[in-house]
Amino acid sequence: MVPACRQNDLTRSFTLDSACTEALNLCASTEAPNDLMFWVFLGPAGVARPAPSQLVRVGQRCLAPGQAAAADAVPAFTASDFRRLPLPAGGINVQPPNGRTLINVPTNVFVDADVTVIDTTLLGFPVRVRATPVRYRWSFGDGADLLTEDPGAAYPDLRTTHTYTVPGQRQLKRATSYTGAYSVDGGPWLPIDGEATVTSPSVMLTVLAARSVLVGGSS
Repeated sequence: MVPACRQNDLTRSFTLDSACTEALNLCASTEAPNDLMFWVFLGPAGVARPAPSQLVRVGQRCLAPGQAAAADAVPAFTASDFRRLPLPAGGINVQPPNGRTLINVPTNVFVDADVTVIDTTLLGFPVRVRATPVRYRWSFGDGADLLTEDPGAAYPDLRTTHTYTVPGQRQLKRATSYTGAYSVDGGPWLPIDGEATVTSPSVMLTVLAARSVLVGGSS
């Protein structure tokens, strides 16, 4: 974090006293007119002393110099932070839609997959997180699983299906994995290392065996 002055180059040494009129003027309209505008830079996660070339400017804040000294680093938004967010699990779409299906006939399943944006905070900084669904694991309750990047689609576009071969009750489950990006205080979007996975409420299916019935015609 450095005062927002053109002479403060991250490739050379500077101090929090390296202030300038422009940094003061940028915060003149705030409730604390003696605050300075500070540029906020972020380094890669897990790197204690990143090189200047590894730093990315992620935002700016009006702070007193003493506050800036206490907040000289902004931690990255980690995979653990990402997994704590209320990411949408979404419902399970099944066709036929009445909770019953037939053996030896494809049962269609699909997801209403959307990118989700969530606003949160990180050590007092406003953070916007963008979560993108990338992978789906279906468990069909008969020992079969399907791992796919395809969200599927409604009939007649049958891209993600499963065919049951034995009648009975089956519990259908799905887990959705998200990748993420985050923006600190209006700064650029940065990738979040790792993924977050959420599980949808399961659906019970009754798998039926179809019977052929011979119907006599009239003579």
